[in-house]
Amino acid sequence: MTDWKDYEREIEDQFRILYPTATITPNAKLQGKFSKIERQIDLLIEETASDHLFRVVVDAKHRGRPIDVGDIEAFIGQVRDVEAHTGMLIALEGYTKAAINRAHYDDSDIILDVLNLDEVKQFQGPAAIAYAGPNGVSVAAPFGWIVDATRREGFLATLYQRGVTFEEAVRTPEFMYLQFWRKDKKRVNTVDALLTFQEGYMLGGSSDAKIEIIERGINQRLGVKTLIRRFERRDHPGIEYTGFADFDNFIFMCVLFTPTELADKNLRKLRFVLRDSFPMVIQRDNTALIASAEEKLKDNISDAERAVLLAEIGWWYRDMEKLEQGRHALEESLALEPRSYPTVKQLLATLTKLDDKTAALDLMARLLRMEPRNPTVFKDCILYANDTSIGPRDLADLFDSLKQEYAGDVLVQANCDFYASNILFPTDHSEAEVRLAKAETGFRAVLPADHQVFEQLKHFRRT
Repeated sequence: MTDWKDYEREIEDQFRILYPTATITPNAKLQGKFSKIERQIDLLIEETASDHLFRVVVDAKHRGRPIDVGDIEAFIGQVRDVEAHTGMLIALEGYTKAAINRAHYDDSDIILDVLNLDEVKQFQGPAAIAYAGPNGVSVAAPFGWIVDATRREGFLATLYQRGVTFEEAVRTPEFMYLQFWRKDKKRVNTVDALLTFQEGYMLGGSSDAKIEIIERGINQRLGVKTLIRRFERRDHPGIEYTGFADFDNFIFMCVLFTPTELADKNLRKLRFVLRDSFPMVIQRDNTALIASAEEKLKDNISDAERAVLLAEIGWWYRDMEKLEQGRHALEESLALEPRSYPTVKQLLATLTKLDDKTAALDLMARLLRMEPRNPTVFKDCILYANDTSIGPRDLADLFDSLKQEYAGDVLVQANCDFYASNILFPTDHSEAEVRLAKAETGFRAVLPADHQVFEQLKHFRRT
């Protein structure tokens, strides 16, 4: 059996690697808040992050049996007594499934994890590098969670509890996702500017939507500004908290969804991500992937297969910031499959980076005509326009041209007026009001009275 002192020293060495800037004290003594007696701590880790003091208590069990529920119960009491935020119970012989369940589903705000020594050595992985274009962030999982680097629509990566699937985490809901905002030197280039921009559409979904900045701070290791925003809305899956870190070229966002009763506990995990994430410049080399795909294009394949390969080539070029090559491949793909919504969006994202206003407007016109009754296509046009020199009047004219083509379709007409009013409110309030009234008349003619769009109409009139 491993020598007890060697076992403790190995655990201490691993945590000094994990927390290079923290104060780490072996065999620490702390006065219990509730017990009023001195408690012995195998390893005490203390560090300030985002202006909050984090206290981690590590207990090393050196015994010939796995940790069980009784051990967890006793450890929870100790962690709470010394007012620690996080408890790590390390077991030489592992742990029972019941012990893991008791640790993970405790309803206190303590972050508790149970690991064996081998897992401690790999504790920074699961981890991932989330990236978009040349910007990347190294992210470590908080205690008890994993980082899932699978790219999903709108997510660069996701984080959720170890032992559950992403789908299960979303249903709870108890998960985080990562996203970047690339700074626009002309407009949105600070966290506060981004907050103002996002507030415009976040408050539009419901009359009971609420936004609150709950804390501002500084990442002590990097010296960058951080803040956490709370967002609640009736039709939202749980409470949403977003952590922001203001890096040089982009703003890092970590969005947390959590049940109300676990909010305090999961906020500690969000602060952990903000504290331990650091930016990097990503230099992607997709040359081999592109060459392989181009070889396949020489084969006798269908137009549908060819379109998919060209779309992938376009994405790989854009990922390397070779925007003109990416544009060419995506345009070839759309020539073969003109109604591929994902490819249209990929090309639109490329055109917005190139700031080709004329081509972007032409493509938006195509996008709108693919699904003119679907609000998502209008929202996508507005979203991508924010990254270009396309202005509110340009978009309003684009929607008006769609109205002319669909003169007999009441829902399309109402969508055009509604989204034109949304973008015109800041610059032409009187015209926006006229369009909003037309939109409401149209919606009431074709939609049920309890449709959520009528809540949105009320919100815009109040603001």
